[in-house]
Amino acid sequence: MGKHLLFLIFFVCVFLGSQDTLKAQSSVLGSNNAAEISLVDIKVFPNPTTDFFQISNSLNIKKVVVYNMFGKEVKSFFHYNNAQHDVNDLKTGMYIVKMMDERNKVIKSVKLNKNYSGV
Repeated sequence: MGKHLLFLIFFVCVFLGSQDTLKAQSSVLGSNNAAEISLVDIKVFPNPTTDFFQISNSLNIKKVVVYNMFGKEVKSFFHYNNAQHDVNDLKTGMYIVKMMDERNKVIKSVKLNKNYSGV
C-alpha cells in the first residue's frame, strides 16, 4: 500500500506542478523584461523511443533528469542544443523526463515511453 500512495503523490505533484506557460527572463531579446514562453512548443522526440530522445525548442533547458514511475532518478544529462540523450540501457516502460533551467527550476515534465529495442 505504501508504494501505491507514494506513486499517487508523485503523479499529483508532477501534474499539478505543470503549467501551460512560463514567465522567464528573456535573454534572447537582450532585455530585462519578462517574456512568456509557450511550453507547448517544447517536445521530447521520438516518443516512444528505443535508444535516445531529443528535445525541440530547448533554448532555456540546461539539465534533463529521467525518473522511473516510482519517482527514483535513473539518469541525468547536461543539455545542449540538438543533444541526443541515451536511454538505451533503461528497461522498457514509462518514465518521467523533467527539463530544468540554469537554476534547476523545472520548466516542463513529460512522460517518455521506452520501448524494447529488439537487439
